[in-house]
Amino acid sequence: MIALPAIPGAAELEVGDPVRLTQLHESVPAGAEGRVVGFYRLDPPQALVAFEHGPCTVLESKLERLA
Repeated sequence: MIALPAIPGAAELEVGDPVRLTQLHESVPAGAEGRVVGFYRLDPPQALVAFEHGPCTVLESKLERLA
């Protein structure tokens, strides 16, 4: 497995984290909440998030972790 270096300012999300979408993404509105189920370590990094309507791949920069 290849590990990429940490990205400065990245949310450092982990599988299982509850998240909120900060910007509209495709048909998912800003403010939608979901749970991280996986990652695509691309440039830029993307997360697979399970939203109410189903899973969606989202740029990590458009997500914020919920407390």
